[in-house]
Amino acid sequence: MEHMANPVDRISVLPSFIIHHIMSYLSTNEVARTSILSKRWNQLRTSFPILDFDQNQFASRTLCYRNFCVRRKNKKFCEGVKRFMNFVDASLHQFCKLKLSIQKFRLFISLLDVKESSSDVDKWIGLAVENGVKELDFEVITDEDTVYVWPQTIFSAKLLTTLKLVGCRLEQPSDTIRFHSLKKLTLERVCLNEQMVQKLTSECLVLEDLCFSCCWGLKHLSVSKALNLKIMKIHSPSNEPAIVEIDVPSLQQLTLQFSRMGRPPIVDIARSPHLKKFELYFVSFTDQEFNNFISKLPMLEELFVWSCYSLERIVISCKQLRSLNFSNCECLKAIEADTPNLLSFTYDNNPIPDILLNASCPWVVSIDSEGVLDTRWFLKAKKFLSVSNQIEKLSLAMKSDKTSFNLDEFRESYPSLAFEVGNLELLMEVPPSDYEILLDGLFWICYPRTLTVYSGDKQPWKFLQWLYVQLQNRDVKCCNSRHIKCWRHYLKDTKIVSFRQYRDFKLVYIDIDTLMDGWPILPEGRLEIGFDWCFPLLADK
Repeated sequence: MEHMANPVDRISVLPSFIIHHIMSYLSTNEVARTSILSKRWNQLRTSFPILDFDQNQFASRTLCYRNFCVRRKNKKFCEGVKRFMNFVDASLHQFCKLKLSIQKFRLFISLLDVKESSSDVDKWIGLAVENGVKELDFEVITDEDTVYVWPQTIFSAKLLTTLKLVGCRLEQPSDTIRFHSLKKLTLERVCLNEQMVQKLTSECLVLEDLCFSCCWGLKHLSVSKALNLKIMKIHSPSNEPAIVEIDVPSLQQLTLQFSRMGRPPIVDIARSPHLKKFELYFVSFTDQEFNNFISKLPMLEELFVWSCYSLERIVISCKQLRSLNFSNCECLKAIEADTPNLLSFTYDNNPIPDILLNASCPWVVSIDSEGVLDTRWFLKAKKFLSVSNQIEKLSLAMKSDKTSFNLDEFRESYPSLAFEVGNLELLMEVPPSDYEILLDGLFWICYPRTLTVYSGDKQPWKFLQWLYVQLQNRDVKCCNSRHIKCWRHYLKDTKIVSFRQYRDFKLVYIDIDTLMDGWPILPEGRLEIGFDWCFPLLADK
């Protein structure tokens, strides 16, 4: 009888760096469970250079600032915090005995008593610095009356490349900051002053990515002397800072996000010749300020403008611009853009503007027609949309209690065929008596390759039932005498493409055959109908 060969434990003979790489994709609990694989995996687990300590792993439910103030009074919760701190202390000391470098140290913790616990946290940060930590991610939750002050030892972390601080105070060191390798700095809910910002940006010589999010203590945020800074984000939902000044010629990406509530800050941005991506949220630029600044960005490739309510008339001349996006700018009236290399244009939930756009690119447009749906609205919509011959998606929310649309008047003003769009997403919330005249108006503007409508709610379901009858029983005798006829004459065929039902707030596909068994009564979801059109060759668009 032949002897069977001993099985080879291939997973245990993997090189150490590969096993550590595998562990880097696992959570702390999953890394701990790898110890059962073999003795070697257990040994390598203790030398794994990514130390991730999350207090939520010691709690029955997720911890956040809002529930901390209540839970800290619970005896069981307090005991869990102490067990977690003992675990962090023991694990960190065990690793440091190996005299290995720490690749990443992440700590998420709540402090029941900041004064009592600060010494332990300070010690852990000191150990991480002593062991050459490269990435440090620290978030602390305290009560509203106290704040953890970041220890001065951190400023001597010469090998640190990435630093994220959440929920603490950062005080200015008396000595020079020795962040010789720091490339990315994120400060979230951190208390600091203007002098600390100046010291960080001027002494972190290789800093490339800087983010301020929900920080406080800053009345005047000024960033300059950051010679290598490429990416900067400022997010402030409060009235701080009151003034933002940015003078960083090396900047390539800039995001400014402020709050709609309260007074927006005064923003002063120096010329940024290398800026490629610019995102604005709730920024109070005047037309002149915005237009002047954009004109100084010769390398700009992406521009996103969201809820900038003071903008009315925009003029852009940018040869390198590839992507242009306007969203929720409720006062926007006119856009003039000389952007010959534009690849995409998105216009989402803004008023219908006058537009002059020197670009041949796909459009994605969403319009909410709340108010009176009259002939003027349809004329303005067709004038705006006819600028493009590549509308990939058009979303229209027709919401009105009053409709005064005159189809004959509209035809006289635009006696040409409608243009084609990829997908028309339609929400019709108007009296059923207005369905026909409004659909005629929409299909006089555009012919969609696919039409997406909603089902389930009372009003959309009524429209869907009505639409089903119209598509099945089209009257093609309505306008035979006209040179250009209505949509019914050009619609060759329709078919159900897909239906996605809402289940537990998710969209789930339903088989077409199953769908047709219940048609036209459908559950809540999104129905997509395909249209096959046949146009006369002699007509011009």
